[in-house]
Amino acid sequence: MVKVRISVLIAFIITLILAGYLGFSSIQLIHDKLIHFIIFCILTIEFYFIFDTQFKSLKLVRYLTFFICTIGGSISSEIIQNLINKDRIFDPIDILSNVLGSLLGLILSILYQNYRKSLAKKERLKYHKLMNNSSNGVEENAVLNDQEDELDLGNSGRTTPSDYVNIQLKDV
Repeated sequence: MVKVRISVLIAFIITLILAGYLGFSSIQLIHDKLIHFIIFCILTIEFYFIFDTQFKSLKLVRYLTFFICTIGGSISSEIIQNLINKDRIFDPIDILSNVLGSLLGLILSILYQNYRKSLAKKERLKYHKLMNNSSNGVEENAVLNDQEDELDLGNSGRTTPSDYVNIQLKDV
């Protein structure tokens, strides 16, 4: 289920209005390419975090953000800007700045989301370890410690599913 974060949506709309004003007005700014880059980076980050999703639907949010912000917004804003205000000159370098800023925003958003996901996984493992210490024996704690060690290694070792059961011959 996808929920919308209202506060991020409001921030996105305000940034979009600011970007529209800067893009469609006849203001000549010194660092125009840098402003394009920063605005599209911020817009992409805000758009990405508008959606409050479960970790399973993050792939959809990533694709949606890429196509709407990086492809659609970066290119169409320059085309629309030239159609609305004839004083503004179409500049392909502006499109490149928009796309690069949007890609940076998307990459930063994905990295932050992956960081939050790994923290949540560590917290779940700590919770399971705490619950198993109080109710079960040492064997299950060894399995959880192995899982926690794999997390610290960045999952470079063998992967253990979350529903893994450790049954040994002496238990049978």
